[in-house]
Amino acid sequence: MFSNAGVVQAVLPQASAEILVAQLDADLPPDERAKVEQEARERLQAEVAKLHAEKKELEALRESLEKEAQALKGRQEVLEAENAMAQSLASRQAEKEARLLEREREVEVRELNARSGFCKQNEEALKTLRVEIEALELRKLEIGRDLEKDRREAHERVQAEVDAQISDAKSRAMALDARQVELDRKAAELESKEGAFLLQRRSIEALRREMQEQIKSEFDEEVKRREEEVQSLHRRIGRLNEAVRVERDRLAEYAELAENLQGRDPASLRVELEDLRRESRELKGRLSNQETADSIGELDRLQEELDTTHEQIRDLRQELEERKVAAHQHQLVVLEREQWSQEKRALERHKQLMEGHLRDLESRITSLVESQQADVAFPELVKMDREPYQTPRPVDSIESLKTFTEELQHRIAVAEPNNELYFRLADLQLFIGGLAMSQLHVFQGISGTGKTSLAKAFAKAVGGECQDIAVQAGWRDRSDLLGHYNAFEKRFSEKECLQAIYRALTPSASDRFNIVLLDEMNLSRPEQYFADFLSALEKSPGDRWIRLMESSPANAPRLLRDGREVQLPQNLWFIGTANQDETTNELADKTHDRAFVLELPRHEERFSIDRRIPQRTYSFAALNQAFKDARNKHQKEVAEMLGFVSNSEFSSVLDKEFGIGWGNRFERQAKCFLPVVKECGGTFAGALDHLLSTRIFRAGKVVGRYDISRDQLDKVKEALLSVFQEFSISDLPVRCVSALERDRKRMERGA
Repeated sequence: MFSNAGVVQAVLPQASAEILVAQLDADLPPDERAKVEQEARERLQAEVAKLHAEKKELEALRESLEKEAQALKGRQEVLEAENAMAQSLASRQAEKEARLLEREREVEVRELNARSGFCKQNEEALKTLRVEIEALELRKLEIGRDLEKDRREAHERVQAEVDAQISDAKSRAMALDARQVELDRKAAELESKEGAFLLQRRSIEALRREMQEQIKSEFDEEVKRREEEVQSLHRRIGRLNEAVRVERDRLAEYAELAENLQGRDPASLRVELEDLRRESRELKGRLSNQETADSIGELDRLQEELDTTHEQIRDLRQELEERKVAAHQHQLVVLEREQWSQEKRALERHKQLMEGHLRDLESRITSLVESQQADVAFPELVKMDREPYQTPRPVDSIESLKTFTEELQHRIAVAEPNNELYFRLADLQLFIGGLAMSQLHVFQGISGTGKTSLAKAFAKAVGGECQDIAVQAGWRDRSDLLGHYNAFEKRFSEKECLQAIYRALTPSASDRFNIVLLDEMNLSRPEQYFADFLSALEKSPGDRWIRLMESSPANAPRLLRDGREVQLPQNLWFIGTANQDETTNELADKTHDRAFVLELPRHEERFSIDRRIPQRTYSFAALNQAFKDARNKHQKEVAEMLGFVSNSEFSSVLDKEFGIGWGNRFERQAKCFLPVVKECGGTFAGALDHLLSTRIFRAGKVVGRYDISRDQLDKVKEALLSVFQEFSISDLPVRCVSALERDRKRMERGA
């Protein structure tokens, strides 16, 4: 049995690890052990992530130190440039001194050359030159002192800054080295613990492989032994068949002999032989007692007769012997046939025993196969790859959408025993139109209006499947809806939703209606646990794939792509029920805009139920084709209507007063929804009224806002009524007008 002590001690402190190891060794139930192992794994991953973060921080500090070192190097280069400048100044000063000395030598030469008349002038000039030379020397000394002072101060300042930076860098480097040592130590500990964990996992895998090889060897030996027994039986049956062939040849010879005897039996031949013998004896007596012979000719005749009789007797004796041999052979054949019948009965009993052994072997093989299949990651989905899910069920076609909807009203009414359901025909027309518009439905209404019953009764009325799922308040991601992969058990925890999706893909349900009912779907936020489905439903039917896990497992179900992605089929609808109270969440625009929303009132109206309508299983392909025919039939009318609405005053008022415009998704859904509602017996105006009330005239869009006035509501109402009067005289936007009136009353109460 695999022990997770190494993994637990790698993550928790020593005391906690010892307690947890003791709990694991106490043979906890598999669910609790898996939970503890999962927590340990998560804490180990968190510690590794923390170490990685600290390592990244250390690398960032190193990069900052390198940048500071580069800055110091730049400043050092600037200081060296300043030193070079100072040296150049000193060299220029030396050159000036050299020029002054040269001029002094020239003056002395001039003094030597001037011997008369110019002594005073020369002396005065010489004094002046000496004064200038002294002044220049003083200036030179002052410049030298200033230059030395500046150079010293700059050098001290740079040296101080360099020392400070170096000390700071050294302190940081020491701290980083200490942290690096700590990180290395922790990394080494984690690596050692992870190595122990991998070693334990490899030992488990080796044990599992050894058990599988042992089972396989036993299975192969048993199969080989059974095959040898079967071959021995085949050889024995061959020998028996050869013996039967020989006896058949003997019987054929016996039949030929009987044909030669012309039907006479051996007993009659024996009697005839005795008669001939008796006649011979009588003739001999007559010949011996006859005293005289009438003539030599008569004697010769009698002799000839006697010879002929003797020849006949010899022939008859030979024939008798042959018949005795044939009779003996016949008796032997009869005895052998009796022995064959006994052996046949014994072989039949042995065959029955062998069949029992074969059935036992088949059951053992089946149990071995099932035990091997128990290791698959998706056990429930793999079961659906076998019968009866692989046999298509017969389905019925749809004559017309109107007939289908009218009969559906009566089928739903009697779908639940002892609970008659009365839904209005207009609501069912909208519901069928919603099936063509979106694979996500939301049923809203107060408790008791039949939101859940409608989904279940519809699936039963059309011969489909309905999977009821109770949404929990703590759901946060798609694993709550589909399940998750347990890395320790190497198995995917398949939730009912995933099983329903896969079942809809199997041949038995691929041409039928499939419903996933999300009861109380707004107890948690659908934008979180249903996010992957919202994105997938926006794609084309062939690209709607949901990834279940990152890697492909062994023995994956056949209908999963790469063993890890499941496709959302077109014959599957998600229907969610939503109540509005303090325990639920408001549906976000992302969900509203992608879903068909139906507000169900209390169905208090009763009608006469036609119970003679038979139950039928409808074809999804037939319904989908009926949707396409309806779109093609009314494509031009719907396009003209939507174009008129988008270019009307109503659209302008929505844009100017409320900041709401038409989107591509709305037009795409309307082109699917309006024609189907029309073909079901409804009207374009009623369908458009429903679509606008759930898309535009819902809380947060036009109504239910605090930044609008009653005048704005009046403007949009007038524009809406004018639009509907253009293409419908009798139908009015009842749902939209009711929403506007309720919002006006809300404003009046607030005023």
